[in-house]
Amino acid sequence: MAHRLYVYNIDSKTGEQYPYYLGEWNYEIPELLLPLFSCDPRAKGKLLYFDKINGVERLKSFYQLLGEHYQLLYKKAYYEPVNKMFEMLDNLPYDTFVINGWDVFNMSDEKHSDQARNWVFEIKERSKLYDKAMAKQNLGWLEKEIVTRSGYGSFLEILETDWIDYGLGYWNEDLYKDISETFEDNGLWGLKDKKGNIITPPVYEEIFAFSEEGIAVAQKNGKYGYLRNDGKVLIECIYEEAYDSLFIGNKNYGIIEIDQKCGLLNIETGEIVIPCEYEDLEMLRHVYLFNAKKEDKFYLIDVSNKRVIEEGFDEPFEFNYSGLVYRSLKGTSKKAFYTFEGVFLGEHPEDVLSEIGEGYYWVKPNKFQKKISIIKSDGSLLDTEIDTIMLLDYYTSFAYRKAKKWYIYDIKSGEFRLQTHTIENIHRDWFVQFMKNVFLLSDENGWGLYNAAEDRWLLPSSKEYKKLESCREEIFRVTTSDGMFYFDQKTDTQSSIYDYIGEGIEYNEQMLCLYKGEQMFILDTKRQLHQVSDNQLGALYEKRHNLRGKDQKYFLDFYKGWTERKGAGYEKYFDDATLMSRAEEYINEGKIEEAVRLYEIGVSRGNTDMMVELGYIYVHDDYPEFYDLEKGLALYEKAAAKNHAIAWNNLGYHYQNGIGYPQDIKKALKCFKKSAESGEGLAMQNLGLLYFYGEYVLQDYDLALEYYKQAEKKFYFNDEKIAEIYYQKSDYDNLQRYLRKDKENTYSNIYYGIMYDEGLGVKMNSKKAIKYYEKSLEYAYYTTALSRLLYFYKEDPAFADPEKYQYWKRFGEENEMEL
Repeated sequence: MAHRLYVYNIDSKTGEQYPYYLGEWNYEIPELLLPLFSCDPRAKGKLLYFDKINGVERLKSFYQLLGEHYQLLYKKAYYEPVNKMFEMLDNLPYDTFVINGWDVFNMSDEKHSDQARNWVFEIKERSKLYDKAMAKQNLGWLEKEIVTRSGYGSFLEILETDWIDYGLGYWNEDLYKDISETFEDNGLWGLKDKKGNIITPPVYEEIFAFSEEGIAVAQKNGKYGYLRNDGKVLIECIYEEAYDSLFIGNKNYGIIEIDQKCGLLNIETGEIVIPCEYEDLEMLRHVYLFNAKKEDKFYLIDVSNKRVIEEGFDEPFEFNYSGLVYRSLKGTSKKAFYTFEGVFLGEHPEDVLSEIGEGYYWVKPNKFQKKISIIKSDGSLLDTEIDTIMLLDYYTSFAYRKAKKWYIYDIKSGEFRLQTHTIENIHRDWFVQFMKNVFLLSDENGWGLYNAAEDRWLLPSSKEYKKLESCREEIFRVTTSDGMFYFDQKTDTQSSIYDYIGEGIEYNEQMLCLYKGEQMFILDTKRQLHQVSDNQLGALYEKRHNLRGKDQKYFLDFYKGWTERKGAGYEKYFDDATLMSRAEEYINEGKIEEAVRLYEIGVSRGNTDMMVELGYIYVHDDYPEFYDLEKGLALYEKAAAKNHAIAWNNLGYHYQNGIGYPQDIKKALKCFKKSAESGEGLAMQNLGLLYFYGEYVLQDYDLALEYYKQAEKKFYFNDEKIAEIYYQKSDYDNLQRYLRKDKENTYSNIYYGIMYDEGLGVKMNSKKAIKYYEKSLEYAYYTTALSRLLYFYKEDPAFADPEKYQYWKRFGEENEMEL
């Protein structure tokens, strides 16, 4: 079950609270709304407080940036919900937002007030990122820092998520759907806005519930009319009866009564569009047609009083969820079905009619008929006694089988296709997603490809085709006795003959791989044909696992033949990326000699990455048969001369530790800094380590922190050391931020123990200190923790416990801990 945050609006001076909660969110403030809570955030107990007025303005600025960045400002889907959200926020009566985080805070043992204070700090830090983005009018880096952590790809993806609805979906819908509320005074009813201002005086005997469109029936002096939720009188109270408003075709209507007869009123214009001449008038749900009862007969009419079905019946019409209306028949389970246009489709049991498209329907077998029948858009029968029907999404044609023969019918033209052919079989495959109205069929001449909408053969049926199958979107491959060719329905082209045709290896860039003799070709997604060169083949082989079945086997056989033709050393044809990837595979397989051979090819080409990789093999005694320190360092130097970041870092390591060179910390620092300047995170970490420990340089926590922070952006994390720096600097707020990063509890417990023991950044609490000291000793031998535990269990009267004292004393002795 998700833990929730609850948001409210209060008066900062009086403490008066708006009666509705504003929203409830999972775990944290939504990324889209953080600027709203960026103004004067402060904590008091478990509650967080924020300046509402400036926060709303800040959020408007952020939404302006979003709208401009994604070109949304003039799109109705964007500005309608966004305007509604800001109208709701502007109308809130009080000056302060409050977030109650108790439900989320309960997830941690930490005191709620401490969590609230820490959260305020985090909000302030994150707000700086938004401020920077708005100042620079650029969302790019903000998305990397904020959005990617949320699981979305961009702010646009968040905005366009259905339930979020550009931000409106985060809020309690009662806030913007009901902009006013009724109140009673001396038995009469009026309206107040959300701030309590009277917008309609109490003059009505009754104000009924407002609709989704904000319209309610109102009663005054025994008569009825319509009132809008902003107080505007839409229709004066002049009718004997009025019923809830109906929203039809973007207009609001209401059923009214005059002289006990029903009619329909256009609420916006006041025009009576259906005269008050009916004994009863009721709209069918989901249809916007009406049952109109007159002289004891039911008629089906539309909003303009036009009869959809001319004849009147004893039974009312009802809506059927298959998109039809029907009326029940006496003495049978059948019902009379009609389309919304009034076309009679016959009498059938329920749930047997399904739409084909364009007004055509098919009738499933049922107890009244054993086989399928098809009804045309005019209600007449197209055919009966059908065994099987093939319906395909978005097709305007369909096929069916009757008496062991297939038929194809095109709805648009109203004609059967291929009537002079005997269609023996129709194959259904995934290609139908991409090719509309195309059928893969066989007749007396063999297999072929036919477009029913255009009434033409794409590939005339022929016994020459041994196999005809979909290969890629809109592309078929055809096997003949001479080989294979492809047909591209998109370009209406047929290729020449190849030995084999398969799917492309890089799916998003290639349509097909084609083979002819010792040549291989690629048909790309732009339908351009390219011959594969020798230096491309290795890269394709790296992605061989993208292929399946026969396509993969044919490619592997072709590749094997190519390597045999090229002979030993065929890898020299590989591009650098493939060469390096293959060398890495050899390393993983323990084939170091083969890896060295490939790296040497790369080095001869001047590839600095492979210089570094080969240098690594030479300088490490993991590979004793190849150990050559001088040779390895020479490769590092050669790569560093071309400003290779890792080469500089590795040289720094050797100068620092005096391996291959006399130890020279000054040169080590120079190398590490050159590497860091080129963006190498490992070098940043190494510099942080040097200044953190101060073994070879003067200890400098500020410099160490700066380098660790840089390394963190490169995904080299040193949370434990950063925590120690903040502890040494007595910066307990930032210390706690990094302690919370310790999800495995490997280093944070000792700090929590000391902080609660001495009251550093938290309220002193010996009980919590003991708990954290004990936990810390599960991970490391902290003499501070053991010393304090022995003190508590022996010297402190509140916690003295001889048994626990002996336990921890033995623990120290067994682990040779010096106190």
